[in-house]
Amino acid sequence: EINPIVTHIKDLRTRTDALRGTFDYEGKSEQLAEVSLELEDPDVWNNPDRAQELGKERASLEAVVGGIDKIGDEIDDADGLLELAVEEDDEGTLEDVLAELAA
Repeated sequence: EINPIVTHIKDLRTRTDALRGTFDYEGKSEQLAEVSLELEDPDVWNNPDRAQELGKERASLEAVVGGIDKIGDEIDDADGLLELAVEEDDEGTLEDVLAELAA
């Protein structure tokens, strides 16, 4: 019976979407792009304090954006494995999906 697994994956997607809203994923993602562009400008390194401040800001933004991206990727991987397990009627792969969701 895969219905509980499908329901769990849908629940995880809903929770991940909630995290995107709570942590302003879109805004932080845009901010990360801007900060990264600024750090690519060689002149920014003429002001070490500003460069350090931007580096810290980038690290903080990457933690949020990267963390949420990683969660989304892992959910996608579990969903793909579930599809494969169903198509192949493969109990071993189904167990892998359950293990991945439990992690």
